[in-house]
Amino acid sequence: MHCVAGDGVGILTGAVIASLLHFSKTTDIALEYILGFAFGWAIFQALFMRDMTGGSYKRALISTFFSELLSMNFLMAGMVPVMMLAMKSAPSSQSPSTPGFWFIMSMALLVGFVAAYPMNWWLVSRNMKHGMMTVRPQNETGIGDKVQSLRHPSASHDHTDPGHENGGSSMDHEMVKVSKGAITGMTVLSFIVFGFGLSITLMLER
Repeated sequence: MHCVAGDGVGILTGAVIASLLHFSKTTDIALEYILGFAFGWAIFQALFMRDMTGGSYKRALISTFFSELLSMNFLMAGMVPVMMLAMKSAPSSQSPSTPGFWFIMSMALLVGFVAAYPMNWWLVSRNMKHGMMTVRPQNETGIGDKVQSLRHPSASHDHTDPGHENGGSSMDHEMVKVSKGAITGMTVLSFIVFGFGLSITLMLER
C-alpha cells in the first residue's frame, strides 16, 4: 500500500502540472509515469526502506529499483485507461480546481492498485519488496542482494553472516530464491501489460 501511496503522490503531481500547463495526453502520461516512479522509488521505497539494507540509501536505491519498476508498470496499465476514459467523458473534470478531477484520479489510482496487486504479491512473497504489514526474519534479503548473489554465486553458499559481524545489514547471506531469468521474465511481462494498457487507452481515445 505504501508503494501505491508513493506512486500516487508523484502521479497526482504530474497530473496537476500537465493540466495547468496544458500538456498533450502523451506528455501527461509520460510525466505522471516519471514522477510517480521517482516518488515511489526514491522516497517511499528506498528512503523509507533503507534500514533493510543496513541504512545505506544508495544500496536501498539499487535494491528497490526493479521491484518499483515492475509494480509501477502494472499500476499505470490499470490506471491510465480509466483516467483517460473518465476525463474524456467528463471534460469539465480535467481541471485540478474541480472535485471531479480528484475523484477521477482517486478512482483511477484505485484501479491501478488492484491491477498492481498480483505483481506486488509476487514481489513481497519472494522477498523482493517489503509489504506494509510484513515483518521479515533477520535472515531475509531483498532483490539487490539476490542480483548481487547472481553475479557472485560463491557468496550465496556462504552460510556466515558478515553483515552482522561487521555491523552491516542482516540481509547479505540468504540463498538466492529468484533466478535472473525469472526477474527478466517478469520485467518483460510488466512492460507488455503496460503496453496493453496504453493500447486500450489509444483505442478509447478514437
